[in-house]
Amino acid sequence: MKRLQKCCCASTRTGTLITAVMGIVLSIATIITVWVVERHTVAFKTYIFGEDFDKKLLAHDIPRIIITINLCFTILICSLLIIAVKKRRSWLMLPWVVLGIVLAIGLLISVLHTSISFYLFDAKDEEEKYNYNILATIILIGGIIYLCIYLYLWVVVFSHYLDVRDEEERGRYRKAPYKR
Repeated sequence: MKRLQKCCCASTRTGTLITAVMGIVLSIATIITVWVVERHTVAFKTYIFGEDFDKKLLAHDIPRIIITINLCFTILICSLLIIAVKKRRSWLMLPWVVLGIVLAIGLLISVLHTSISFYLFDAKDEEEKYNYNILATIILIGGIIYLCIYLYLWVVVFSHYLDVRDEEERGRYRKAPYKR
């Protein structure tokens, strides 16, 4: 894979720091949103258990707790990424790199599943069907755009990870004198 040398108009180091800070800010904003928004505005289905079990889980705030725990781990991993960039340690970047590609795959599956579910929704009349088709199209296009941006930022972080790893492998005394 060809490495990126720059992120937009900055170095991959700066792009990695911006990505980590954005991850922390978006995670905090999502945690706040999850706990502030009314419970009934978000549908929750497990697709494994019955509808009554889903309602019990929702009544005990289990989905909100799970999302909050996941976002707290995202904050932790983004914090590790910031420390890794500052200390130039590739092994501290590795959790973010691995989690990032897993999340990209999950995002793709989620966008496709949600948009297909809306396209296949059994509407009562033509206007409702039209509205669901519009919503499905917006979710599909917006999700793919978001996925492309996310993958670009992942490639920026991965490029910086490879640069730092190569620098660590060269060793302290094999580096150019101006990089010590």
